[in-house]
Amino acid sequence: MKDETNNRGRGRPKGSQDSKKLKLKHDPGGAKLRYNSLYGDLAVVAIYGIDDYTRELLKSLWKDPAKEFVVTDPVEQYSANLTREVGALPYSMYRYKAISHVGFIESGRFPIVVVAKKYKEDVLKLPNPNKVEIICLEDL
Repeated sequence: MKDETNNRGRGRPKGSQDSKKLKLKHDPGGAKLRYNSLYGDLAVVAIYGIDDYTRELLKSLWKDPAKEFVVTDPVEQYSANLTREVGALPYSMYRYKAISHVGFIESGRFPIVVVAKKYKEDVLKLPNPNKVEIICLEDL
């Protein structure tokens, strides 16, 4: 039987605040939503480096037939594997192009480039005469 002086239920009392806030880790699902809110109007999505975040972004944006994709990775096997995955998706493959990573940033053909976290430091060291904006989805 409950004691009348202590009839508080489970959990924290209403209105109380926890002094320790949990920091949520970034996830690929949230990163693609943040990218859409900031850069969703771009017609060409340039991706440098393949990881879970860039793969999830490509697959989510693939549903929009107005988007084109240019993908590269210093390890060519990663971009080849992604090309096979994209080939299995519906809609046209003419919107997808895998090219060499040499000159991808330096040429300035793409004003905004999404870079995988593992290549971010290397890409920032490359010459960038055209002021290409480098975006890492994990940092958004």
